[in-house]
Amino acid sequence: MKTNQKKISAIVFDIGGVLIELDGLPSIAKLLDSDLSHDVLYSRWMSAPSVIAHETGKITPEAFSHAVVQEMDFPLSPSAFMENFVSWIVDVFPNAIQLVKDLSEHYTVAALSNTSPPHWERVVETGLAQHFDHLFLSHEIGHLKPHPPSFQAVLDQLDCLASEVIFFDDNLENVHAAIDFGFYAHQVFNPDQAKVILSDYSL
Repeated sequence: MKTNQKKISAIVFDIGGVLIELDGLPSIAKLLDSDLSHDVLYSRWMSAPSVIAHETGKITPEAFSHAVVQEMDFPLSPSAFMENFVSWIVDVFPNAIQLVKDLSEHYTVAALSNTSPPHWERVVETGLAQHFDHLFLSHEIGHLKPHPPSFQAVLDQLDCLASEVIFFDDNLENVHAAIDFGFYAHQVFNPDQAKVILSDYSL
């Protein structure tokens, strides 16, 4: 269904799992020698107090590494865990940078990401970050998706309505929360999938 009758002012991307390849959940499974589903591991990870504190900028990476090893029962030292943790950012997906550059010629393009300073440093190294007009990073704005204040932070900065925003995320809970907030939101797992959906908006 074509949706070209809708006014779109901004395109907002999650980073990990949408524009950047991640190895987070497989790495957690290996560390725990676990065959639990990725959904269960994700829920356990995102509910860990140290993860929440780290990704909302309330504790340092060093404090995070010591706490999360205990909370998740990882069988390695805090420093060894941090080496593993940083490697979860694999690389930018093919066509990701070009998609962001192309969209930014006509629309405001932003990133809304649950992330932390060590991971964001790796993202910056890929060359992706510099192509966004705005960055809404959980460790800087102090809020995590899927909570409404994270989406409100976007609208507080962008000069548009929620109904003028298209949002892409790989996590379905975040997508549903964004829709409830008033965004047009879609689950995608790479930039090519996002491009297909954008074509439905005639973008």
